[in-house]
Amino acid sequence: MKLHESNLIQFLRNLPESKKVFLLHGTVESKVLFHRKILETKLLGKQARKEMRLITLDRALLIKEKTLLLDEVKTRSFFGGQKGILLENISDKEVPIILETLNTLEEEDPFLILTAGFLNQSSKLRKLIESNISSCAIGFYQTEMSSAEISSILEKWQVKVTENSVIDALRDFSKIYDFLEFRQELKKLAIFKSFDDTPLSLNELENVFSSESNPDEKKLVDFLIQKSTSPIIDYFQNHGSTIKNPISIILRANSQFKVLHKILCHEEDITGILKTIWPPIIGKNKERLINTSRSWTISSVEQAIKVLKKMDLTLKKSSKISTKALLISGFLEICLLPIE
Repeated sequence: MKLHESNLIQFLRNLPESKKVFLLHGTVESKVLFHRKILETKLLGKQARKEMRLITLDRALLIKEKTLLLDEVKTRSFFGGQKGILLENISDKEVPIILETLNTLEEEDPFLILTAGFLNQSSKLRKLIESNISSCAIGFYQTEMSSAEISSILEKWQVKVTENSVIDALRDFSKIYDFLEFRQELKKLAIFKSFDDTPLSLNELENVFSSESNPDEKKLVDFLIQKSTSPIIDYFQNHGSTIKNPISIILRANSQFKVLHKILCHEEDITGILKTIWPPIIGKNKERLINTSRSWTISSVEQAIKVLKKMDLTLKKSSKISTKALLISGFLEICLLPIE
């Protein structure tokens, strides 16, 4: 069975008992991760991992031990209750193993959750899952959210919207953000409007999103942690007058440096540390962050956090200070921090 991503939530509300195998694939990794977690909860409940009813199999080990998946499928949970098996980042190479499992699948066997990256229309894995009566495949290739999806989330969080222009603006924002980051911003809107029954306005959108709605300001923080002085100077020369919420920029930068600090303190388990961060950092962003961390030491990151804290306090104490001058001097000071 083939299912469009926009229909997944509704499908899960009335999930057919015949569906035992689910393939989530696509280029938007954060969407795959988000909906995989929803699927896990729907199938197995919130305690499945703690109760060891959700088993994750290593793809490399699966290739070496051809019967590993089949053996796990036929093994029942020690704690009782429904069991699930998770295989991540699989490809057409695993089709023979998946096919053998599907051919022996029985009603009492565990759920099988598969995730993959880009799969074209001719993918053997995609064709196998889409054509099997016990399986369901969902692709996630659309970067922005639809108007219907945004409206549904806002309605769920009790945020009133009466103007189409507000939804259109939010959809434009969703093209800039990673999927999970954008949901976090929508959550901010819900908190902002939690004690206000009036419809959401375009002005309120701008106030809540502030610097987050400006992709150039997001890049500014990236330049900072990459120690790219020229782009930082160029930014302040061309966009310095557009900064509306400097404290928000500082907080974002502070958050990034705290992530760097975690990575540097646990270099032996970077993958494990990144799994504790929410929203998750995945794909190219993860690789870029790991590479960037090599330009820093624990000491220099701690010094950068001190500089940011001092900037934050200075801004809050004085309304007359030049925001542009403070930001550029502080950011350049951080860029010049020694590696050793």
